Amino acid sequence: MRKATVFSLITFLVMGILAACSTPSYFGKTYSPTSDVDVYLAKNDVKRNYTTMGSTKVGKGFGSLEAAQQKVIELGKAKGADGVIMELNEEVVSTQQTGTSNVSLSKKKNVTGTNSSSTMDIKAKKITATFIKYE
Repeated sequence: MRKATVFSLITFLVMGILAACSTPSYFGKTYSPTSDVDVYLAKNDVKRNYTTMGSTKVGKGFGSLEAAQQKVIELGKAKGADGVIMELNEEVVSTQQTGTSNVSLSKKKNVTGTNSSSTMDIKAKKITATFIKYE
């Protein structure tokens, strides 16, 4: 029994480390690596002519948005991007509903009912990054 617990713990730790070290998937062209990548938060912020070279989406496997952003920048350097345009989006991944009702009967045989419910959307933040190459 104890071996199974140790094995489960080791498996959990290895999976956590792999998730923390995960690299976002990339779709697009690759150039010689660059040492600096300019970061933009909107297409209109880019004042130079550029071509789009590729994109990635990052949502899971990172402890914070800052860590995900840094991973995107490192990916941009590795793929040869001069800049990256990052957009932060929230996506509803599930909806949770709760509700209660209460019915009471009075001495005069009148029925009183009350009902309450609430709905909550569970959201996940995702970064969509577009890598660019200056012309």
